[in-house]
Amino acid sequence: MNASNESKPLRGALQGKTALVTGASRGLGRSIAMACAESGAKVVLLGRVPSTLEAVAAEIRQGGGEACCFPCDLSDIEEIPRNYEQILSLAGEVNVLINVAGKNFRVAAVDFPLDEWRSILDLNVTAPFVLSQCFAKPLIAAGKPGKIVNIASLMTAAARPMIPAYSASKGAIGLLTKALAVEWAQYRINVNAVGPGYFKTELTRPLWEDRAFDEWVLEKTPMKRWGEPSDLVGAVVFLASSAADFITGQVLYVDGGWLAHI
Repeated sequence: MNASNESKPLRGALQGKTALVTGASRGLGRSIAMACAESGAKVVLLGRVPSTLEAVAAEIRQGGGEACCFPCDLSDIEEIPRNYEQILSLAGEVNVLINVAGKNFRVAAVDFPLDEWRSILDLNVTAPFVLSQCFAKPLIAAGKPGKIVNIASLMTAAARPMIPAYSASKGAIGLLTKALAVEWAQYRINVNAVGPGYFKTELTRPLWEDRAFDEWVLEKTPMKRWGEPSDLVGAVVFLASSAADFITGQVLYVDGGWLAHI
């Protein structure tokens, strides 16, 4: 699993838990899934492409972890409840839900196509909401606790040109996190979010290979570097663990000081 090089998990923090991680086949989702496995969780990997999910699962198993795959397309909102029932049949009870899957599209707001707007809001906001409903219902019925960790963004608290739908969706995730946290605290279901700063992944390669953009990120980030996936996973595992039992409704920014810098 090579997690010692890739992640900084809290060893044993999720022992005995089953964690469902969306967007688990690549990028931050993959790193989060592997960190959850090293922290002791059985991991359900959710993504669109079976072959890439299986590759991640194989790496987890090679490192002594436990993982199973559930390929599906979260943009098909109506199928999410049915898919979740199948996940429960496959994996048993799910104690931790980590909503990572999302998308972006870059066009000036004045020309932004409505179909892309709807697609981004569906995947980035509606899908996590429906999954959270599916996750919470059986736990509430059984009187059992759970943890939800949403992946927010710097755009939960700030904005940049050319990404109006993404910014709107991540702003919504921030307040959805608070809304669910307030409503479900009585059921011992904690809902928090992690807001990554600028991280080096394959998905962000066009950004960090753009010299001007790279220089802007380094200038704006007090730590003077891009984040690596290993910088993020500890915060996610912490919020999913019992160490965060009295933390709910929070957005924890892991950004090298980006938001704090005027």
